[in-house]
Amino acid sequence: MKTFIEYINSISKLSQLAIQDIEECAFVVNVTKKQILIPELSKSQYLYFISKGVVRAYFYHNGKEITDWFGTENMVIGPTIRNFPVKETIHAVETLEECELVRISFSDLEQLYQKHHDIERLGRIIAIQNMLHLQYKIDSLQLLSAKERYIEFIKQYPNLINRVPLGFISSYLGMNQVTLSRIRKTA
Repeated sequence: MKTFIEYINSISKLSQLAIQDIEECAFVVNVTKKQILIPELSKSQYLYFISKGVVRAYFYHNGKEITDWFGTENMVIGPTIRNFPVKETIHAVETLEECELVRISFSDLEQLYQKHHDIERLGRIIAIQNMLHLQYKIDSLQLLSAKERYIEFIKQYPNLINRVPLGFISSYLGMNQVTLSRIRKTA
């Protein structure tokens, strides 16, 4: 819980009362490797903070599994838009390692937003950060070559190459595994 409080305080300074109220409704959960943490992201009732471990968000398109997001330590997991599936796809979140997470329900979070403006500001900042991350991913898929996408991935996630199967990474980067292997040899 301490890491979570430090993380949110680093984004936006919170009052001691706000921190106490968060601690009352946030819970540490441990999830084993290869578990479906969130079966349908858009309908998740919880927001998670990753204290330890790696997760991925994925969906199926034309019978193919597509990884479209990785979450690592000190990241927040949750739907950008709740109860609103995008293009009829169902995104799920799977643990790729044993994970320690801090979980808070959206109903508790809404009450915290009403009670504490500093928590409401924190939520807005996290939402903006997530939107910027999504825009960066869209831009990189449209504007960068496969090799440039791989190099940017290594900069953004320097330790994931040894923690995540290459098939998930190639899917995330919008290429097949053969292309990724070829790029890795020349990069």
